[in-house]
Amino acid sequence: MSENDEKNRHLLEAAGLPDFVDEFVRKRLYEDNQTAGLTNLPSTVLHYGCFGSQVQKRLKAETTARRNEMIRLVLPFVILPFRYPSAYAPHNHFSMPLMDNSHAHLRQSIIPAHGAFPLYRSGRARTAHFYDRTDLEIGIPLASTAAKLVFFSRRQVTPIGIPIHLPLTRQHAIQLGFGDQIGPTQEDVHELNQHQVVKHAFRDSDSASPSSQFDDDWYRLTDCIDPMAKSSLKNTHYTYGSATGLWQGRILVPTDNAFATILQQVQMPEEFTEQQLFLNAYPLFMRLREYHCVDPQVPVPTGGADDGFDDGISNAWIPKGVQVHEDQYEGKLRLQHHDRTYTYEAYRPGSPNSHNEATCRGCQYRGTPNIVYREHDDQFLSERSAQSDESDADVDIDEDEDDGQFLHDASTRYDSIIDDVFRQRDDEAMDEDADTELAFASDDESDEEYCVERQCNGVLDIALVGETDFKHGQAWNHYKFYGRVREWDGLVALVRIPAQQYLHPTVGLGLWVFSGYIVGGQNFVGTWRALGDVDPVAPTLESSFAMTRREEGS
Repeated sequence: MSENDEKNRHLLEAAGLPDFVDEFVRKRLYEDNQTAGLTNLPSTVLHYGCFGSQVQKRLKAETTARRNEMIRLVLPFVILPFRYPSAYAPHNHFSMPLMDNSHAHLRQSIIPAHGAFPLYRSGRARTAHFYDRTDLEIGIPLASTAAKLVFFSRRQVTPIGIPIHLPLTRQHAIQLGFGDQIGPTQEDVHELNQHQVVKHAFRDSDSASPSSQFDDDWYRLTDCIDPMAKSSLKNTHYTYGSATGLWQGRILVPTDNAFATILQQVQMPEEFTEQQLFLNAYPLFMRLREYHCVDPQVPVPTGGADDGFDDGISNAWIPKGVQVHEDQYEGKLRLQHHDRTYTYEAYRPGSPNSHNEATCRGCQYRGTPNIVYREHDDQFLSERSAQSDESDADVDIDEDEDDGQFLHDASTRYDSIIDDVFRQRDDEAMDEDADTELAFASDDESDEEYCVERQCNGVLDIALVGETDFKHGQAWNHYKFYGRVREWDGLVALVRIPAQQYLHPTVGLGLWVFSGYIVGGQNFVGTWRALGDVDPVAPTLESSFAMTRREEGS
Protein backbone atom coordinates (compact mmCIF):
# COMPACT_ATOMS: atom_id res chain seq x y z
CA MET A 1 0.00 0.00 0.00
CA SER A 2 2.95 2.36 0.50
CA GLU A 3 3.86 1.88 -3.18
CA ASN A 4 0.52 2.34 -4.88
CA ASP A 5 -0.65 3.87 -8.14
CA GLU A 6 -4.23 2.64 -7.45
CA LYS A 7 -3.65 -0.52 -9.52
CA ASN A 8 -1.77 -2.20 -6.67
CA ARG A 9 -4.55 -1.42 -4.26
CA HIS A 10 -7.29 -2.68 -6.59
CA LEU A 11 -5.40 -5.92 -7.23
CA LEU A 12 -4.93 -6.59 -3.52
CA GLU A 13 -8.57 -5.86 -2.79
CA ALA A 14 -9.65 -8.13 -5.65
CA ALA A 15 -7.43 -10.86 -4.17
CA GLY A 16 -9.30 -10.59 -0.87
CA LEU A 17 -6.62 -8.87 1.24
CA PRO A 18 -9.07 -6.90 3.44
CA ASP A 19 -10.94 -10.04 4.52
CA PHE A 20 -7.74 -12.02 5.01
CA VAL A 21 -6.07 -9.38 7.19
CA ASP A 22 -9.24 -8.79 9.17
CA GLU A 23 -9.65 -12.47 10.04
CA PHE A 24 -5.93 -12.92 10.72
CA VAL A 25 -5.95 -10.11 13.28
CA ARG A 26 -9.08 -11.39 14.98
CA LYS A 27 -7.87 -14.99 15.26
CA ARG A 28 -4.11 -14.78 15.69
CA LEU A 29 -3.12 -11.41 17.14
CA TYR A 30 -2.79 -12.88 20.64
CA GLU A 31 -1.73 -16.35 19.58
CA ASP A 32 0.79 -17.76 22.09
CA ASN A 33 0.80 -14.46 23.95
CA GLN A 34 -1.93 -13.57 26.42
CA THR A 35 -0.21 -10.73 28.28
CA ALA A 36 -0.98 -7.63 26.28
CA GLY A 37 -0.57 -8.29 22.61
CA LEU A 38 2.30 -9.25 20.34
CA THR A 39 5.24 -6.93 19.86
CA ASN A 40 6.77 -8.53 16.78
CA LEU A 41 6.62 -7.79 13.07
CA PRO A 42 3.39 -9.67 12.19
CA SER A 43 1.24 -7.76 14.66
CA THR A 44 2.59 -4.43 13.45
CA VAL A 45 2.16 -5.15 9.76
CA LEU A 46 -1.30 -6.56 10.38
CA HIS A 47 -2.34 -3.41 12.18
CA TYR A 48 -1.22 -1.29 9.24
CA GLY A 49 -2.82 -3.64 6.74
CA CYS A 50 -6.04 -3.60 8.73
CA PHE A 51 -6.27 0.17 8.60
CA GLY A 52 -4.85 0.55 5.10
CA SER A 53 -7.40 -1.79 3.57
CA GLN A 54 -10.48 -0.42 5.31
CA VAL A 55 -12.91 2.11 3.89
CA GLN A 56 -15.78 3.90 5.60
CA LYS A 57 -18.38 1.88 3.72
CA ARG A 58 -16.77 -1.36 4.87
CA LEU A 59 -16.61 -0.19 8.49
CA LYS A 60 -20.26 0.81 8.53
CA ALA A 61 -21.15 -2.65 7.25
CA GLU A 62 -19.48 -4.30 10.27
CA THR A 63 -21.80 -5.65 12.89
CA THR A 64 -21.62 -4.00 16.30
CA ALA A 65 -20.22 -7.21 17.80
CA ARG A 66 -17.36 -7.46 15.29
CA ARG A 67 -16.59 -3.76 15.59
CA ASN A 68 -16.34 -4.03 19.37
CA GLU A 69 -14.21 -7.16 19.03
CA MET A 70 -11.63 -5.30 16.91
CA ILE A 71 -11.62 -2.37 19.32
CA ARG A 72 -10.98 -4.74 22.22
CA LEU A 73 -8.11 -6.42 20.36
CA VAL A 74 -6.21 -3.21 19.61
CA LEU A 75 -7.05 -1.46 22.91
CA PRO A 76 -3.79 -2.40 24.72
CA PHE A 77 -1.72 -0.83 21.94
CA VAL A 78 -3.83 2.32 22.22
CA ILE A 79 -3.73 2.96 25.95
CA LEU A 80 -0.44 1.40 27.15
CA PRO A 81 2.17 3.93 25.94
CA PHE A 82 4.60 2.78 28.63
CA ARG A 83 4.57 -0.71 27.07
CA TYR A 84 4.31 -0.02 23.33
CA PRO A 85 6.47 2.81 21.90
CA SER A 86 4.67 5.64 20.15
CA ALA A 87 7.78 7.19 18.56
CA TYR A 88 10.87 5.93 16.73
CA ALA A 89 12.94 7.43 19.54
CA PRO A 90 11.61 8.56 22.95
CA HIS A 91 10.23 12.08 22.83
CA ASN A 92 12.46 13.27 25.66
CA HIS A 93 15.16 13.60 22.97
CA PHE A 94 15.18 16.43 20.43
CA SER A 95 18.81 16.44 19.31
CA MET A 96 19.21 13.35 17.19
CA PRO A 97 20.86 11.03 16.56
CA LEU A 98 22.03 10.10 20.01
CA MET A 99 25.81 10.31 20.14
CA ASP A 100 28.12 7.36 20.78
CA ASN A 101 28.67 8.53 24.35
CA SER A 102 24.96 9.03 25.02
CA HIS A 103 24.65 5.64 26.72
CA ALA A 104 26.28 7.18 29.77
CA HIS A 105 23.45 9.74 29.94
CA LEU A 106 20.45 7.58 29.03
CA ARG A 107 18.31 6.87 32.04
CA GLN A 108 15.55 4.31 32.30
CA SER A 109 13.26 3.40 35.13
CA ILE A 110 11.92 -0.11 35.57
CA ILE A 111 8.19 -0.64 35.74
CA PRO A 112 7.96 -4.01 37.51
CA ALA A 113 4.98 -5.16 35.45
CA HIS A 114 6.09 -3.85 32.07
CA GLY A 115 9.87 -3.31 31.88
CA ALA A 116 12.13 -0.38 31.06
CA PHE A 117 10.91 3.15 30.37
CA PRO A 118 11.40 5.23 28.17
CA LEU A 119 11.28 2.78 25.28
CA TYR A 120 14.19 2.62 22.81
CA ARG A 121 13.76 0.67 19.56
CA SER A 122 17.35 0.18 18.39
CA GLY A 123 17.80 -2.54 15.78
CA ARG A 124 14.11 -3.28 15.15
CA ALA A 125 14.34 -3.78 11.40
CA ARG A 126 14.21 -6.34 8.60
CA THR A 127 16.11 -6.62 5.33
CA ALA A 128 13.98 -6.80 2.21
CA HIS A 129 14.21 -6.93 -1.57
CA PHE A 130 13.02 -3.64 -3.05
CA TYR A 131 13.23 -3.09 -6.82
CA ASP A 132 16.92 -3.51 -7.70
CA ARG A 133 18.05 -3.53 -4.08
CA THR A 134 18.36 -6.80 -2.22
CA ASP A 135 19.47 -5.36 1.13
CA LEU A 136 17.05 -2.53 1.88
CA GLU A 137 16.68 -2.24 5.65
CA ILE A 138 13.12 -1.43 6.71
CA GLY A 139 12.19 -0.64 10.29
CA ILE A 140 9.28 -2.31 12.03
CA PRO A 141 6.36 0.15 12.03
CA LEU A 142 4.87 1.42 15.26
CA ALA A 143 2.01 -0.88 16.19
CA SER A 144 0.60 1.76 18.52
CA THR A 145 0.15 4.30 15.70
CA ALA A 146 -1.77 1.88 13.50
CA ALA A 147 -3.81 0.65 16.46
CA LYS A 148 -4.94 4.20 17.24
CA LEU A 149 -6.08 4.62 13.64
CA VAL A 150 -7.98 1.32 13.78
CA PHE A 151 -9.52 2.23 17.14
CA PHE A 152 -10.69 5.74 16.29
CA SER A 153 -11.87 4.80 12.79
CA ARG A 154 -14.29 2.32 14.35
CA ARG A 155 -15.32 4.52 17.24
CA GLN A 156 -16.29 7.31 14.84
CA VAL A 157 -18.77 5.06 13.03
CA THR A 158 -21.25 5.52 15.88
CA PRO A 159 -22.40 9.16 16.16
CA ILE A 160 -22.28 10.95 19.49
CA GLY A 161 -25.69 11.25 21.11
CA ILE A 162 -27.18 14.74 21.26
CA PRO A 163 -28.21 15.69 24.84
CA ILE A 164 -31.61 17.28 24.49
CA HIS A 165 -31.09 19.55 27.51
CA LEU A 166 -28.37 21.54 25.70
CA PRO A 167 -29.20 24.88 24.04
CA LEU A 168 -29.86 24.49 20.34
CA THR A 169 -27.27 27.02 19.19
CA ARG A 170 -24.85 29.54 20.67
CA GLN A 171 -27.40 32.27 20.06
CA HIS A 172 -29.97 30.21 21.92
CA ALA A 173 -27.51 29.83 24.83
CA ILE A 174 -27.12 33.61 24.99
CA GLN A 175 -30.90 34.05 25.02
CA LEU A 176 -31.11 31.61 27.95
CA GLY A 177 -28.50 33.61 29.86
CA PHE A 178 -25.58 31.22 29.33
CA GLY A 179 -23.65 33.48 26.99
CA ASP A 180 -20.65 33.87 29.31
CA GLN A 181 -20.36 30.15 30.05
CA ILE A 182 -18.12 27.63 28.33
CA GLY A 183 -20.01 24.58 27.14
CA PRO A 184 -21.36 22.85 24.03
CA THR A 185 -24.67 23.38 22.31
CA GLN A 186 -26.55 20.82 20.25
CA GLU A 187 -25.14 22.52 17.17
CA ASP A 188 -21.58 21.92 18.47
CA VAL A 189 -22.24 18.20 18.95
CA HIS A 190 -23.72 17.99 15.45
CA GLU A 191 -20.47 19.48 14.15
CA LEU A 192 -18.48 16.71 15.86
CA ASN A 193 -20.56 14.07 14.10
CA GLN A 194 -20.23 15.74 10.70
CA HIS A 195 -16.43 15.37 10.61
CA GLN A 196 -14.24 12.29 10.96
CA VAL A 197 -11.70 11.77 13.70
CA VAL A 198 -9.36 10.00 11.26
CA LYS A 199 -9.60 9.77 7.51
CA HIS A 200 -9.27 6.70 5.35
CA ALA A 201 -5.68 5.83 4.45
CA PHE A 202 -5.98 6.63 0.74
CA ARG A 203 -7.86 9.68 -0.40
CA ASP A 204 -8.85 10.34 -3.99
CA SER A 205 -5.95 11.87 -5.85
CA ASP A 206 -5.20 13.09 -9.32
CA SER A 207 -1.50 12.42 -8.88
CA ALA A 208 0.25 9.57 -10.67
CA SER A 209 0.97 7.89 -7.34
CA PRO A 210 -1.66 8.34 -4.59
CA SER A 211 0.70 6.65 -2.14
CA SER A 212 3.04 9.65 -2.39
CA GLN A 213 1.08 11.06 0.56
CA PHE A 214 2.82 8.34 2.62
CA ASP A 215 6.36 9.30 1.56
CA ASP A 216 7.21 10.77 4.97
CA ASP A 217 5.91 7.62 6.68
CA TRP A 218 7.92 5.40 4.33
CA TYR A 219 11.14 7.31 4.88
CA ARG A 220 10.69 7.05 8.65
CA LEU A 221 10.64 3.27 8.23
CA THR A 222 13.80 3.23 6.12
CA ASP A 223 15.75 6.04 7.80
CA CYS A 224 14.77 6.16 11.49
CA ILE A 225 15.66 2.64 12.57
CA ASP A 226 18.44 3.23 15.08
CA PRO A 227 18.38 6.31 17.37
CA MET A 228 22.18 6.15 17.42
CA ALA A 229 22.35 6.59 13.64
CA LYS A 230 21.73 9.59 11.41
CA SER A 231 18.56 9.65 9.37
CA SER A 232 18.99 10.35 5.68
CA LEU A 233 19.20 14.03 4.82
CA LYS A 234 18.08 13.38 1.26
CA ASN A 235 14.62 12.17 2.36
CA THR A 236 11.81 14.06 4.07
CA HIS A 237 10.27 12.97 7.36
CA TYR A 238 8.06 16.03 7.72
CA THR A 239 6.73 17.90 4.69
CA TYR A 240 6.60 21.65 5.17
CA GLY A 241 3.10 22.81 6.04
CA SER A 242 1.90 19.36 7.12
CA ALA A 243 0.69 20.58 10.52
CA THR A 244 -0.87 23.87 9.44
CA GLY A 245 -4.61 24.41 9.40
CA LEU A 246 -7.64 23.39 11.44
CA TRP A 247 -7.47 20.02 13.18
CA GLN A 248 -10.34 18.15 14.80
CA GLY A 249 -10.23 14.89 16.70
CA ARG A 250 -10.62 13.17 20.04
CA ILE A 251 -8.51 12.52 23.07
CA LEU A 252 -8.77 9.52 25.41
CA VAL A 253 -8.50 10.28 29.13
CA PRO A 254 -8.32 7.54 31.80
CA THR A 255 -8.72 8.30 35.48
CA ASP A 256 -5.61 8.53 37.65
CA ASN A 257 -6.60 5.46 39.64
CA ALA A 258 -7.31 3.37 36.54
CA PHE A 259 -3.97 4.35 35.01
CA ALA A 260 -2.11 3.50 38.22
CA THR A 261 -3.80 0.09 38.27
CA ILE A 262 -2.69 -0.68 34.70
CA LEU A 263 0.91 0.10 35.65
CA GLN A 264 0.80 -2.71 38.21
CA GLN A 265 -0.83 -5.42 36.07
CA VAL A 266 1.39 -7.97 34.34
CA GLN A 267 -1.37 -10.05 32.77
CA MET A 268 -4.05 -8.45 30.66
CA PRO A 269 -7.43 -8.87 32.42
CA GLU A 270 -10.02 -10.92 30.58
CA GLU A 271 -12.40 -7.97 30.59
CA PHE A 272 -9.94 -5.36 29.36
CA THR A 273 -12.41 -2.73 28.17
CA GLU A 274 -12.81 1.03 28.00
CA GLN A 275 -15.40 0.83 30.76
CA GLN A 276 -13.06 -1.01 33.10
CA LEU A 277 -10.47 1.72 32.55
CA PHE A 278 -13.00 4.52 33.05
CA LEU A 279 -11.82 5.80 29.67
CA ASN A 280 -13.47 9.00 28.50
CA ALA A 281 -13.23 10.62 25.07
CA TYR A 282 -13.20 14.39 24.65
CA PRO A 283 -13.24 16.58 21.53
CA LEU A 284 -9.94 18.12 20.47
CA PHE A 285 -9.59 21.21 18.25
CA MET A 286 -6.56 23.25 17.26
CA ARG A 287 -5.61 25.66 14.50
CA LEU A 288 -1.86 25.63 13.86
CA ARG A 289 0.56 27.87 11.97
CA GLU A 290 4.09 26.96 10.93
CA TYR A 291 7.23 29.10 11.25
CA HIS A 292 10.76 28.40 10.03
CA CYS A 293 14.13 29.50 11.36
CA VAL A 294 16.00 30.48 8.20
CA ASP A 295 19.76 30.96 8.07
CA PRO A 296 21.40 33.30 9.11
CA GLN A 297 18.94 33.26 12.04
CA VAL A 298 19.77 30.82 14.85
CA PRO A 299 17.27 28.29 16.28
CA VAL A 300 16.15 28.62 19.86
CA PRO A 301 18.07 26.15 22.06
CA THR A 302 16.38 23.17 23.62
CA GLY A 303 15.11 23.13 27.18
CA GLY A 304 15.45 20.46 29.82
CA ALA A 305 18.51 19.52 31.82
CA ASP A 306 21.01 19.80 28.93
CA ASP A 307 22.36 16.35 29.83
CA GLY A 308 21.87 14.43 26.57
CA PHE A 309 18.70 12.85 27.92
CA ASP A 310 16.19 15.53 28.89
CA ASP A 311 15.78 17.99 26.02
CA GLY A 312 12.74 19.62 27.56
CA ILE A 313 9.75 17.64 26.28
CA SER A 314 7.75 19.09 29.19
CA ASN A 315 7.80 22.36 27.23
CA ALA A 316 7.86 20.87 23.70
CA TRP A 317 11.69 21.09 23.49
CA ILE A 318 11.64 24.83 24.18
CA PRO A 319 13.39 26.35 27.21
CA LYS A 320 11.24 27.16 30.21
CA GLY A 321 10.51 30.85 30.60
CA VAL A 322 10.57 31.61 26.87
CA GLN A 323 8.22 34.40 25.85
CA VAL A 324 6.39 33.66 22.60
CA HIS A 325 5.47 36.66 20.45
CA GLU A 326 3.64 36.07 17.17
CA ASP A 327 2.97 38.77 14.59
CA GLN A 328 0.73 37.18 11.98
CA TYR A 329 0.56 40.38 9.90
CA GLU A 330 4.34 40.61 9.68
CA GLY A 331 4.69 36.84 9.49
CA LYS A 332 7.20 36.63 12.33
CA LEU A 333 7.49 34.48 15.44
CA ARG A 334 9.88 35.71 18.08
CA LEU A 335 10.99 33.54 20.98
CA GLN A 336 12.62 35.60 23.69
CA HIS A 337 14.87 33.73 26.07
CA HIS A 338 16.88 35.66 28.66
CA ASP A 339 18.44 38.56 26.75
CA ARG A 340 18.27 37.02 23.28
CA THR A 341 15.50 36.89 20.67
CA TYR A 342 15.18 34.04 18.17
CA THR A 343 13.26 34.97 15.03
CA TYR A 344 11.27 32.57 12.86
CA GLU A 345 9.31 33.45 9.72
CA ALA A 346 5.91 32.22 8.56
CA TYR A 347 5.82 29.34 6.11
CA ARG A 348 3.62 30.31 3.17
CA PRO A 349 3.19 27.63 0.51
CA GLY A 350 4.17 28.81 -2.94
CA SER A 351 6.01 31.88 -1.63
CA PRO A 352 9.80 32.06 -1.25
CA ASN A 353 11.27 32.53 2.20
CA SER A 354 13.97 35.01 3.15
CA HIS A 355 16.85 32.71 2.23
CA ASN A 356 19.67 34.62 0.58
CA GLU A 357 22.70 32.91 -0.88
CA ALA A 358 24.83 35.89 0.06
CA THR A 359 23.97 35.68 3.77
CA CYS A 360 23.30 31.95 4.19
CA ARG A 361 26.30 30.48 5.93
CA GLY A 362 25.55 27.06 4.51
CA CYS A 363 25.75 28.41 0.96
CA GLN A 364 28.91 30.33 1.85
CA TYR A 365 30.46 27.20 3.29
CA ARG A 366 29.73 25.21 0.13
CA GLY A 367 30.30 28.07 -2.28
CA THR A 368 27.01 27.23 -4.02
CA PRO A 369 23.29 27.00 -3.19
CA ASN A 370 23.10 23.57 -4.86
CA ILE A 371 22.97 20.56 -2.56
CA VAL A 372 23.73 17.02 -3.73
CA TYR A 373 22.93 13.98 -1.60
CA ARG A 374 24.57 10.78 -2.77
CA GLU A 375 23.36 7.30 -1.95
CA HIS A 376 26.70 6.34 -0.38
CA ASP A 377 27.30 9.63 1.43
CA ASP A 378 28.45 8.00 4.67
CA GLN A 379 31.30 6.10 3.03
CA PHE A 380 32.13 8.97 0.69
CA LEU A 381 32.24 11.55 3.48
CA SER A 382 34.35 9.41 5.79
CA GLU A 383 36.98 9.02 3.05
CA ARG A 384 36.76 12.69 2.17
CA SER A 385 37.01 13.69 5.82
CA ALA A 386 40.24 11.73 6.19
CA GLN A 387 41.67 13.43 3.09
CA SER A 388 40.58 16.84 4.38
CA ASP A 389 42.29 16.26 7.72
CA GLU A 390 45.57 15.57 5.92
CA SER A 391 45.34 18.42 3.42
CA ASP A 392 44.21 20.99 6.00
CA ALA A 393 46.78 20.12 8.64
CA ASP A 394 48.96 23.16 7.87
CA VAL A 395 46.14 25.62 7.15
CA ASP A 396 45.91 28.66 9.42
CA ILE A 397 42.75 28.24 11.54
CA ASP A 398 42.09 31.98 11.39
CA GLU A 399 40.72 31.47 7.89
CA ASP A 400 37.84 29.44 9.32
CA GLU A 401 37.09 31.87 12.14
CA ASP A 402 33.70 32.89 10.73
CA ASP A 403 32.51 29.31 10.28
CA GLY A 404 33.71 28.38 13.74
CA GLN A 405 31.92 31.34 15.26
CA PHE A 406 28.74 30.32 13.44
CA LEU A 407 28.85 26.80 14.81
CA HIS A 408 29.56 28.16 18.27
CA ASP A 409 26.75 30.70 18.17
CA ALA A 410 24.22 28.16 16.94
CA SER A 411 22.88 26.13 19.81
CA THR A 412 25.18 23.31 20.82
CA ARG A 413 22.20 21.07 20.21
CA TYR A 414 22.62 21.76 16.49
CA ASP A 415 26.40 21.40 16.26
CA SER A 416 26.41 17.82 15.01
CA ILE A 417 23.39 18.34 12.72
CA ILE A 418 24.71 21.48 11.08
CA ASP A 419 28.18 19.99 10.75
CA ASP A 420 26.81 16.91 9.03
CA VAL A 421 24.66 18.98 6.70
CA PHE A 422 27.54 21.24 5.76
CA ARG A 423 29.91 18.35 5.15
CA GLN A 424 27.41 16.51 2.99
CA ARG A 425 26.55 19.65 1.10
CA ASP A 426 30.26 20.23 0.52
CA ASP A 427 30.10 17.56 -2.18
CA GLU A 428 29.53 20.33 -4.72
CA ALA A 429 32.90 21.84 -3.86
CA MET A 430 34.67 18.84 -5.42
CA ASP A 431 36.62 19.56 -8.59
CA GLU A 432 35.57 18.17 -11.96
CA ASP A 433 38.28 15.51 -11.97
CA ALA A 434 36.93 13.95 -8.78
CA ASP A 435 33.41 13.89 -10.22
CA THR A 436 34.74 12.27 -13.39
CA GLU A 437 36.52 9.57 -11.42
CA LEU A 438 33.31 8.80 -9.53
CA ALA A 439 31.42 8.50 -12.80
CA PHE A 440 34.03 6.13 -14.29
CA ALA A 441 33.94 4.00 -11.14
CA SER A 442 30.19 3.69 -11.48
CA ASP A 443 30.53 2.66 -15.13
CA ASP A 444 33.06 -0.03 -14.29
CA GLU A 445 30.72 -1.51 -11.73
CA SER A 446 27.68 -1.11 -13.99
CA ASP A 447 25.96 0.48 -11.03
CA GLU A 448 24.73 4.06 -11.27
CA GLU A 449 24.74 5.80 -7.92
CA TYR A 450 21.47 7.35 -6.79
CA CYS A 451 21.74 11.12 -6.23
CA VAL A 452 19.32 13.83 -5.19
CA GLU A 453 19.96 17.48 -5.97
CA ARG A 454 18.05 20.45 -4.64
CA GLN A 455 18.42 24.12 -3.85
CA CYS A 456 19.29 25.20 -0.32
CA ASN A 457 16.40 26.92 1.44
CA GLY A 458 18.25 27.74 4.66
CA VAL A 459 15.65 26.15 6.97
CA LEU A 460 17.26 25.10 10.26
CA ASP A 461 14.26 24.54 12.52
CA ILE A 462 10.44 24.38 12.48
CA ALA A 463 8.18 25.87 15.16
CA LEU A 464 4.40 25.66 15.48
CA VAL A 465 1.93 27.93 17.27
CA GLY A 466 -1.84 28.02 17.40
CA GLU A 467 -5.03 28.06 19.40
CA THR A 468 -8.60 26.87 19.39
CA ASP A 469 -10.91 28.95 17.21
CA PHE A 470 -13.26 31.11 19.27
CA LYS A 471 -16.29 29.06 18.24
CA HIS A 472 -14.70 25.78 19.33
CA GLY A 473 -13.25 27.39 22.44
CA GLN A 474 -16.69 28.49 23.58
CA ALA A 475 -17.86 24.89 23.29
CA TRP A 476 -14.86 22.87 24.48
CA ASN A 477 -12.60 25.39 26.29
CA HIS A 478 -10.02 27.82 24.95
CA TYR A 479 -6.42 26.66 24.57
CA LYS A 480 -3.14 27.94 23.20
CA PHE A 481 -0.51 25.73 21.56
CA TYR A 482 3.18 26.02 20.76
CA GLY A 483 5.83 23.48 19.89
CA ARG A 484 8.44 22.17 17.56
CA VAL A 485 9.22 19.49 14.95
CA ARG A 486 12.06 17.01 15.51
CA GLU A 487 14.09 16.90 12.30
CA TRP A 488 15.36 13.33 12.73
CA ASP A 489 11.96 11.68 12.22
CA GLY A 490 9.37 14.46 11.92
CA LEU A 491 7.95 13.97 15.42
CA VAL A 492 5.70 16.91 16.36
CA ALA A 493 5.53 18.08 20.00
CA LEU A 494 3.00 20.64 21.20
CA VAL A 495 2.26 22.16 24.59
CA ARG A 496 -1.43 22.83 25.26
CA ILE A 497 -2.09 25.62 27.74
CA PRO A 498 -5.61 26.51 28.97
CA ALA A 499 -6.17 30.12 27.95
CA GLN A 500 -8.71 30.78 30.70
CA GLN A 501 -7.84 28.26 33.39
CA TYR A 502 -8.17 30.83 36.15
CA LEU A 503 -11.79 31.39 35.11
CA HIS A 504 -12.72 27.76 34.57
CA PRO A 505 -10.72 25.49 36.91
CA THR A 506 -12.26 22.39 35.34
CA VAL A 507 -10.65 19.02 35.98
CA GLY A 508 -8.43 18.05 33.05
CA LEU A 509 -7.36 21.55 32.03
CA GLY A 510 -3.76 21.16 33.19
CA LEU A 511 -0.54 21.44 31.23
CA TRP A 512 -0.52 18.68 28.62
CA VAL A 513 2.10 17.85 26.03
CA PHE A 514 1.08 16.20 22.75
CA SER A 515 3.57 14.33 20.59
CA GLY A 516 2.92 12.36 17.43
CA TYR A 517 3.30 12.05 13.68
CA ILE A 518 1.43 13.38 10.68
CA VAL A 519 0.36 10.07 9.09
CA GLY A 520 -0.50 9.97 5.41
CA GLY A 521 -0.38 13.76 5.28
CA GLN A 522 -3.84 14.08 6.84
CA ASN A 523 -4.00 12.38 10.28
CA PHE A 524 -2.18 13.59 13.41
CA VAL A 525 -1.77 10.60 15.73
CA GLY A 526 0.11 10.18 18.98
CA THR A 527 0.02 10.43 22.77
CA TRP A 528 -0.43 13.18 25.32
CA ARG A 529 1.18 13.37 28.75
CA ALA A 530 0.36 15.39 31.82
CA LEU A 531 3.92 16.45 32.35
CA GLY A 532 4.52 19.70 34.16
CA ASP A 533 7.80 19.16 36.00
CA VAL A 534 7.64 15.34 35.95
CA ASP A 535 10.96 13.63 35.20
CA PRO A 536 10.80 12.15 31.66
CA VAL A 537 12.08 8.85 33.04
CA ALA A 538 8.98 8.47 35.21
CA PRO A 539 5.69 7.23 33.70
CA THR A 540 2.90 9.68 34.28
CA LEU A 541 -0.74 10.02 33.23
CA GLU A 542 -0.67 9.45 29.49
CA SER A 543 -3.02 8.30 26.75
CA SER A 544 -3.86 8.62 23.05
CA PHE A 545 -5.23 11.18 20.65
CA ALA A 546 -6.04 11.25 16.95
CA MET A 547 -7.01 14.14 14.70
CA THR A 548 -7.60 14.88 11.06
CA ARG A 549 -7.20 18.13 9.18
CA ARG A 550 -10.40 19.79 8.07
CA GLU A 551 -10.84 21.61 4.82
CA GLU A 552 -11.28 25.33 5.33
CA GLY A 553 -14.92 26.32 5.34
CA SER A 554 -16.14 22.79 6.06
